[in-house]
Amino acid sequence: MRFFNFFTLLFFLFISICSAQDSKLFELESIEFIGNDNISTSQLSEVIGIKESPGNISQFLNNTLGLGEEAIYFDSLTLNDEITRLSNFYFNNGFFNAYINSEYALDSASMSASVKFYITENVPSYFKKINVYGIENINNEYKKDIQQFALVDTTERYSQNKVLNLNSKVSTYLRDQGFMFAKIDSTIIYVDTLYNKVDVDITLITGDRYKINELKLEKAGAGKDYVSDELIYELTGLKTDEYYSEYNAKRGQSKLYSTNLFNIAFVDAVAEDTVGTEVPIQISTNIGSMHEFTPEIIMNNEDNVFNLGLGFGFSKKNFLGGARNLTFSASIASQNILEFIKNLSVSDTSVIGYSDLRLIMEQPFLFNEPIDTRIDVYSTLQKRKDEYNTTLLGTKLSFNFELPPHVYLNSFSTSWNYEKLSVLYQESYLEKIINDLIEQQFPDFPPEERDSIAAEIASEMSKTTSSNNTMISVNLGVNKTDNLMFPTKDYKISVLLANANFISYSLSKIFNYNFDRPLYFKWLLRSALFPRIYFSNKNAFGIKFVIGNINVYKGHESAVPYNQRYTAGGSNSVRGWESRELVPLPGDLNFDYENLSPADLEAILLDQATPGGLFLMEGSFETRNRLIGNFGGALFLDYGNTWVNAASFRWDEIAVAIGFGFRYYTGVIPLRLDFGFKLYDPRNPGSMFDKPMGEILQIHFGIGEAF
Repeated sequence: MRFFNFFTLLFFLFISICSAQDSKLFELESIEFIGNDNISTSQLSEVIGIKESPGNISQFLNNTLGLGEEAIYFDSLTLNDEITRLSNFYFNNGFFNAYINSEYALDSASMSASVKFYITENVPSYFKKINVYGIENINNEYKKDIQQFALVDTTERYSQNKVLNLNSKVSTYLRDQGFMFAKIDSTIIYVDTLYNKVDVDITLITGDRYKINELKLEKAGAGKDYVSDELIYELTGLKTDEYYSEYNAKRGQSKLYSTNLFNIAFVDAVAEDTVGTEVPIQISTNIGSMHEFTPEIIMNNEDNVFNLGLGFGFSKKNFLGGARNLTFSASIASQNILEFIKNLSVSDTSVIGYSDLRLIMEQPFLFNEPIDTRIDVYSTLQKRKDEYNTTLLGTKLSFNFELPPHVYLNSFSTSWNYEKLSVLYQESYLEKIINDLIEQQFPDFPPEERDSIAAEIASEMSKTTSSNNTMISVNLGVNKTDNLMFPTKDYKISVLLANANFISYSLSKIFNYNFDRPLYFKWLLRSALFPRIYFSNKNAFGIKFVIGNINVYKGHESAVPYNQRYTAGGSNSVRGWESRELVPLPGDLNFDYENLSPADLEAILLDQATPGGLFLMEGSFETRNRLIGNFGGALFLDYGNTWVNAASFRWDEIAVAIGFGFRYYTGVIPLRLDFGFKLYDPRNPGSMFDKPMGEILQIHFGIGEAF
């Protein structure tokens, strides 16, 4: 008996020792995947539930400020679950014979653990055919569309996600055609292990096709008596006796919100109230006040200096009915806002800043068609200390067209814009421009004589210019990215096409009056690609490319208004340079000095004194990564410049910047701080390491990503 008690005691002592050993916490220092030839480590890291423990700095910030991340400790009991996750992931991506096992190691000295997953992928399987059943009795047009959706590339590896996306696409398509209860009945895959091919059979239940028999409306809120029922029905675009469409219901709800009349807008079918093949639509709204006052504080780095300003807006909603909104806004910003307010005169050039007055009317319909129409009337004063002041008076009429579903384009708009630009130059600024021009064209000229000639020319020149510009433009946009604020895959493209002054020139010919403004065609292409290299919604790699040109086909290039020209540099451009710093210099102009009249020279100097080129090319490569909690970082390489025109483009004049930045992700939009360094400066070639830091570094604040 004593013998039994002795061994019983030893047994429990052994268990206690083992339990004590197991209760020690080992930080999970590393996770390694071995044998994953076809699927990246970053993608597999997103699949598993265990993660590597964050660094000491992150843990310290978490413990002290609550900003970092907690330590992650290893639990060997979770490995079987992780193997199951990885096996399922491989199976769902066509690796039906993949085999996975794991091992781990504990380091008692550093109290750390490491895990290795050994993967044998084996040969994957590829799509052979996708068959869709259950659509035999629907319209042939819809049947052909669905069969087109189901076409697959036989060289594409099987993916469960592709099948699920197809299921969603087909069922959504049917619900948009009136088959309100359409759903997937079954999805069966057949694997040919001999040829490594997969057949997929999808069976649908289409159900009946439903029509709308009634529109039910509920109104609440402070403005419910000021918005008519008929207007709400018109805004949704829904009508009785038409086939139900899930897309149209969502579009109608979005249209209500876009008017800014509604605090809440909800549009949906009342499935439980269906009668036969008819269904009512419920529209529930909460309507806000018809008047809105919006004060704001402005902070930006316009002109590469920190500006502080104030602004306010006043809106009259449903102005004259028809869901029109009338808005008046005013803003003013400067390094010293009080000094700016004291010196609002156009002739004063002692401060830097701008003021803007704007009257806007928006309406959702034009000639009873769903075309968002907007009219802007504006006046902008920009003051550049000791350089020039500009006054811009303009009006713009814009039309934004609603696009049908299942088209490639996301946006299509057109506009007509008239502007009058007046510029007042400081004599000292013109003197500097002329001095630089003489030095570049005649480098052997004595400095004293150069200064004297420049001062004489500047004193005799007119200090003001004025120009009118009329432009018709079209904007096309495609956005296929997965997230508007933080895209991680796919691409987006926008194209601006514009023609300036053609109508005014044509009218001058018809009514026989003089028209001396240039005629030009302007285009700008912006593109951004986000290759899926991280397979994570917290990290992204982006590639930007922008190119634009202004082609003057009648008149002088120098007469193109400065606010229509291209500039580069700044927080959303080449970040090693100040905002709008990368512009052609007067010395870049090509003209015949000997045969140039004084009037022509004056016109060219005045027009070119304001920066801007007619040809632009720029781009970026940027990686964005979450670091600690809501804090992230970025590494980037930017390049680009502007040229007098396309013929002046030179590869060795492309400015290049490298840099890094920090991000704070607010949940709505990121706040950005970027440090850009001039890697290659075409105006001052040479190694960046041989130049002082103040010459090569630019710091930019921004809201939202650079592209």
